[in-house]
Formats: sequence, structure tokens, C-alpha cells
Amino acid sequence: MARRQFDDKRLREMQMKQGNGKGPGSRFGGLKEKPKDLKATIKQLLNYISFSKGLLIALIFVVILTTACTLSTNIFIEKIIASLGEYDVDNNIWEKTPNPQNFLLFVVLLASVYILYCVFSYISSILSAYLVTGMTRKMRNDLFARIVKFPIKYTDTHPHGDIMSRMTNDIDNISMAVSSSITSLVSGILTIIGCLCIMIVYSPLLTAVAMITLVLSISFTALMSKFMRPLFVKQSRILGMLNAQTEEMVTGCKTVIAYNHQSIAEEEFNDYSNELCHTAIKAQIWGGSMGPIMNFVGNFGYFLICIFGALFVTKGIGNGLFGEALSVSVVISFLTLNKQFTRPINEIAHLYSSILTAMAGAERVFTMMNEEVEDFTGTVEFDSTKTTGYIDFRHVGFSYVPGKPVLKDFNIDMYSGHKIALVGATGSGKTTIVNLLLRFYDIDSGQILIDGKDIKDMSKKDLRDCISIVLQDAVLFGDTVENNVKYGKTDATQEEFEEALKMANCYKFVQRLPQKEKTILSEGATNISQGQRQLLTIARAILANPKILILDEATSSVDTRTEKKIQDALLKLMENRTSIIIAHRLSTIQDADLILVLDQGVIVEMGNHEELLQKQGVYNRLYQTQFAGLDT
Repeated sequence: MARRQFDDKRLREMQMKQGNGKGPGSRFGGLKEKPKDLKATIKQLLNYISFSKGLLIALIFVVILTTACTLSTNIFIEKIIASLGEYDVDNNIWEKTPNPQNFLLFVVLLASVYILYCVFSYISSILSAYLVTGMTRKMRNDLFARIVKFPIKYTDTHPHGDIMSRMTNDIDNISMAVSSSITSLVSGILTIIGCLCIMIVYSPLLTAVAMITLVLSISFTALMSKFMRPLFVKQSRILGMLNAQTEEMVTGCKTVIAYNHQSIAEEEFNDYSNELCHTAIKAQIWGGSMGPIMNFVGNFGYFLICIFGALFVTKGIGNGLFGEALSVSVVISFLTLNKQFTRPINEIAHLYSSILTAMAGAERVFTMMNEEVEDFTGTVEFDSTKTTGYIDFRHVGFSYVPGKPVLKDFNIDMYSGHKIALVGATGSGKTTIVNLLLRFYDIDSGQILIDGKDIKDMSKKDLRDCISIVLQDAVLFGDTVENNVKYGKTDATQEEFEEALKMANCYKFVQRLPQKEKTILSEGATNISQGQRQLLTIARAILANPKILILDEATSSVDTRTEKKIQDALLKLMENRTSIIIAHRLSTIQDADLILVLDQGVIVEMGNHEELLQKQGVYNRLYQTQFAGLDT
């Protein structure tokens, strides 16, 4: 088999359209991401940076003090140089005599300012750490809060590895960039403004020369950002897909090994890894070039000030804002100011690549945050504890993809306490009925009623509180056996918990575990068998004590003997409950009150087991195929 080839087209298709292969998303096109909006991204990011206004104000205040210390050193240095006097070598006389008192005073002041600068810098680093970690925590909490409220359609149509990448890698990139640049940006702006003011006071003409540096810096930055930003956006996107590929391979590792596809999986991974490497190299080359270019621009500005400063002093031009003559000490101070003036620009240039990476990651994070979440509100009161479990499907139509209906004018009454089995070929709409009943997806037309109330008018919490579902793939979490079983009823008593284990026929094996019900299950519950995992999910449904029970091939992963015991337990559980059973094993549904045979979203036969056999139709052929061994 030829391995999948990597290219930009496939990257875009996977990023915007790929389903995760575990739900309906694998059958139809997914959701497209919203267009990138840098201004909106920056606005949202600033909202997170300022999540603690008190902490942010304190940080800005300390940064202002730190910047003030930095700027004041230029004044003290100029005063120290001026206090040394001016000596006329040609005439061998002092034009300005040295002032030892002023020299000592300004040296002490300069040393004090440097000490204060160190103290304020330390405080600002602490405040910055608190601000950034708090911002990261809030961003992750908000993103996770959105994810758990996403409709099933979103997780069905987006690669899980890419979702995880946004939660981890992208937010980490944002955190690192903000941590390294927040104080630099604030102090840089203040430094540029402060230096500019002092330089104008010293010499407006020489300041105009220094502005050449700023113009060149802005021009180079604007020009290079056009080439750099798309590379960093692509880098983040490929990293997300690399994580999706890794998650897919780890999840399906048994299948990969069983079919000897290790080399193909490795080559596919290498395609992503190589493309990520090539893109990252291009991005880092462009990003890394910003620093040297800005250093060159800064040194060029330093050179211009030396040349024009010496020229202005000898010619007696370029006086200060208030008429003071331009002196050598002012030119020396001007050189220091120019270094400080260009330093923030150089720092930002060095951080530019990480800032672009953070912006690309922030776009991906906020794109997910801006996705629509489920509406859990309802307009009618519905007490899930008092429902009878009567379900009515009225002319229900539904399609995952417009124009390709999965259910067509579906009508059925599911009476309270009855067992309704859904039978049909793969893709006939069995699981879709369950998805619509739980409002994982909303119907296109018609109504679904419970006790005469439209489920669209109910809150989703009330609706789902009256329903328990046991899936074909047992889902257990990395927690204790007890907490997994109590997932649907966290306040269950120990007696209720043990009774549920016994009814599900898993009490004995739980007692044999190392810490019994306190045993912690590993990721995916791989420390117990598949059958045992399924038994625990059945115990969870039993403990929840629902009025409506859904069994989606619930016994498909257990042996025949265990299946018989589970069926006996489920018979007790199903008493006075509306039960919907999706089954391919017809032996599990022979006692169902009503069996619906589906074909391409339409009920082609309905009745109990005996009635359907007598019709000699689709159900009879399925039955004969399974039990009589006939080739139909």
C-alpha cells in the first residue's frame, strides 16, 4: 500500500476538514476554521494579559521606576563628565575647572541608581512571573471550559491531536513569548519615549539624525514580517497535525503492528516531521536575521551620531532646546542615549520569532475559543426524575451533509417500559437515532418528544439526566474503579455501588483487584480486560438508575457465558424503563417488545421477533444468516 503523501493541500484539508475517525465526522466534511484576524487576536490576548489589573498596574509601575533609573543614568553620566572640567591643550589652561564635590556627588547618585535598578528589575521579574503563569492558567481553564461544552459535531470533525496541541504547545508558546517580552515591550516603549525627550532637550538637530535609525528599523521590520508571519502560522499548523498523526498512531498501535505497517507509519510521521523541520528552519532563519539586521541599523545610527556630533561641536551648531551649546559631554551622553533608544528595538527584533510563534498559536487558540458551544438552556420545565420515558419520533429528518439524508420521515412511538431494538446494516441510521435523542446533533425537521415535550425545548442537562448510555467502546478514565462507576451518580451510597456491581456481574472480579474498588485504572483501563471494562460501564449505567436506557452493542465485547449473565441482569434493569438496544447479535434482542429494521434511514420492518420471522423479510434473512448459516 502506498503511504499517504504530505503536501500543503493535504495539510489544509486535514486541518480544516478531517474528522477523527471515531464518529460521524469520518463520513462527512468537517468545519472550516474561521479566517485569521490578527487585530482581534491581539485584542483577546491583551485581555488575558490584563486578567489581573492590580498585578498588571503594579508591574507597569515597577517597570516605570526601572526605566526611570535607566534613563537617569545618562543625566548623571553627563554631569560626571562635565564635572571633570574642560582643558584647552593648545593654551595649556582650564576653560572649566574640575569640580570634585560634584564629581563625588554624581558618582554616588549613579551607584545608587544602579542598585535601585537591580532591585526594581528583580521585583518586576517576580511580578511578571505571577502575571504570566496566572494568564496561562486562565487561558487553559477557559479553553478547557469551552472544549467540554463543544457539541459532539466539533470533536467528530476535528483531529483530537490538533485540539490537544492547541491546549498544550500553542499556549506554552504564548506563555514563553509573553514572559520574555512583556517587560521588554513596556520598558521599551517607556525607554524610547524617555530617551527621545532627553535627546530633544539636549539637541533637536542631533535627535533628527538619530531618528534615521528608527525609520530604518520600522521599515526593515515591516518588510520582513510579510515573509515571516506566514511561515510561523504554517509551523504551528503542521505541529498540530504532527500531534494528530502521533495520537492516531499511538491509539491504533495494535493495528499498525498487526499489519506490519510500522515502516509506513514511520515514513508518514517523517513526512510531517521533515515538513515541520523545513518550515521551522525557514521561519528561524528569517526570525534570526532580525537581530543582526537591527544590530547593524543600531551601529549605523551610533556611527552617524559620532560623525555629526563631532561636526556639530566643532561648528558650534546643534544647540540644545533651551539654547545650551552642544558640548563633548552631551555628545557622549547622546551616544549612550542612542544605545538605550535602539536597545528596545533590538530586543523586540530578537524576540520577533517567538512573538510571531505566539501570535500564530494565539490565533489557533482563540479560533477554538470562539467556536460555538452547546446551548444548555431550556424553555420548558422537565423533571428527569419523574419522566415516564415515553418517546415519540414524529416525521424526523436528518442529514450530516446537506442533501444526503440519513433519516427520512422517521416515525415511531417508544412506549414507557418497552424494549425497542434497532437492527440494520452499517450506516442505516441506528446510531444516528441515539445521537438525535441525546441531542448530540439537532434534527433538520420533525420533532422528538419525551412525555409529550419537545426535546428542543428542554435543557440538555435535564434531557441527559434521564438517559444513560452504554457504548460499544467502553470508556473509562484514569481514576479509581469506584469513581468510574459513580460517574453517573457521584452521591451514590456504598450499598448502591456494590449492588450495581453485582447486577452487572462484576463484583467478584473487582474484589480480586489489588485495591478492590480503590484500584486506579490506567489510561484506557488497559490493566483490566476488554470484557471487564464493558462490565464496569454497564454497572455505571445501572447505578445512574435512568428512566431511558441506551445499549449500543453493549455486550459485543464479552464472551457468551458472561453475555448471558449480563442479559439476566439487564432484564431487571430494564423493568419499567424505556430501553433502546442497538444490536447486530440478534440473540440479544429476541425478547424485545419492538424491533425496528432500518435500511438507509427508513423503517422497512417492525414488530416483535416472532412477527418479523413470519414476514419472511429482511429480518428473517438476517436471522437465517446468523443462526441457520444460509448464504443470502
